[in-house]
Amino acid sequence: MAALSLGAMAQDKEDFKNPEKMHERFQADKVAFLTQKMDLTVAEAEAFWPVYNEYSKAADETHKAVMTAIGKIHKAAELSDAEAEKAINDLLAAQKAENDLQAKYTAKFKKVLPIKKVAAFFAAEDAFRKHLFRQFKDKERPGGPGERHPFDGNKKGAPKDKTQK
Repeated sequence: MAALSLGAMAQDKEDFKNPEKMHERFQADKVAFLTQKMDLTVAEAEAFWPVYNEYSKAADETHKAVMTAIGKIHKAAELSDAEAEKAINDLLAAQKAENDLQAKYTAKFKKVLPIKKVAAFFAAEDAFRKHLFRQFKDKERPGGPGERHPFDGNKKGAPKDKTQK
């Protein structure tokens, strides 16, 4: 995991302005992270990655639908009742599509991996999301990694509430 972070820091800043390069970098980091966390053998990796790549493409599409629906719901105050109802129904349908996709590909993953490695896959995906969130959060902090953000509450580096003594 440290290698992923160091690699990201060493990356040329120009790459961060290119969405295609960023996506390639993200995918490479994710593959390395998942491979390490899942402890795949060569044979398992050869069987798993083609199925995962299919899943990933489909999951990106269903996730976009969820995010689009959430974007509409965030504008609920501007919507008519009928539009708000449709936005909610669209969100529920998109979330169901995400869940259905996960169930479909879980069955496919079980055909190419032992069940414990399938479970490790879902755990690794969750760990990767958390890893990315931490990296993003650290970059957003005023003092960089290790500093507390002003909205984190009264912790190191956070401004104190003026009513406290």
